[in-house]
Amino acid sequence: MAGIAVLVFFYGSAVFCTIAGLMMIVRYIRAPLHLHWELYRGSSIYELPEWRTKQHPGFSTQLKAIIWDILSLREYYQRNRPFWYFLFSFHFGLYLLILWHVWLFVAAGTMPGAKPVWGIVWGHTATALVFVGSVGILTKRILNKDLRLYYPPIHYAKWVFVIVALAGGFYAVFFYFGGDSASVLAYVNHQLAFELESKLRAPGATSAHLLIVAPWLIYLPFSHIMKLFLRYYHQLRWDHKPNLTGSDVEKQVIELLNKRVSWSAPHIQSGQKWGEVAVSLPNKTEAGVD
Repeated sequence: MAGIAVLVFFYGSAVFCTIAGLMMIVRYIRAPLHLHWELYRGSSIYELPEWRTKQHPGFSTQLKAIIWDILSLREYYQRNRPFWYFLFSFHFGLYLLILWHVWLFVAAGTMPGAKPVWGIVWGHTATALVFVGSVGILTKRILNKDLRLYYPPIHYAKWVFVIVALAGGFYAVFFYFGGDSASVLAYVNHQLAFELESKLRAPGATSAHLLIVAPWLIYLPFSHIMKLFLRYYHQLRWDHKPNLTGSDVEKQVIELLNKRVSWSAPHIQSGQKWGEVAVSLPNKTEAGVD
């Protein structure tokens, strides 16, 4: 029964996560040009009076900034040091945990019968870092009234799922498999081979762990984590490309200004082009606003 549940719910959630994630990526790619004046974090080149004469950062500079921000979370370090410790522990441990799973998949097919002790130590260390970070983040966001303002109830449920899933994974590796790397690699090898018989008779410990992970996979494409990484694609934080005559930005702006307005309000008429709306809007003086 547990094996059937894993086949339906876990693998179904994995397929759903992949399809939904790809759909979200396509949605972001097709999104129109963003209004950067609503999104700039400060310290932009456009704050300089003679920004047109300044050299704009190239792709390699932006890429380094993105990588450094992702790995170090430096803004949290500068703005909220106590919170940063748990946040860094969670993210650094998560990167290690992802790499550990990649190693498991590779080693299961290339190291049959191997018993690398460092592999288990790697997995437990990564799990401990993620666990400490998760508990710390959840506690901080519950107790800190400033942080509570920015997170809906589902955000807290997500962290509970993460903590329970980590506990389930630790139990499966440390207690069910006895901390034996050869047993873990053999189990992964069976999963990769997709042997239906072994999946239908899946162990209770690993089945419980996978079923706990399944809701998280369904939630992931719509979470702020996905939005965080997708915003790097659209360069919401590092795009300094100016709107110059004949540039790609100008072409996108012109295309958007020629689109028809699909809604109406007292100050906007449906059916007009956005360019027509922009030049026909009354200014503050004409509207009697001081």
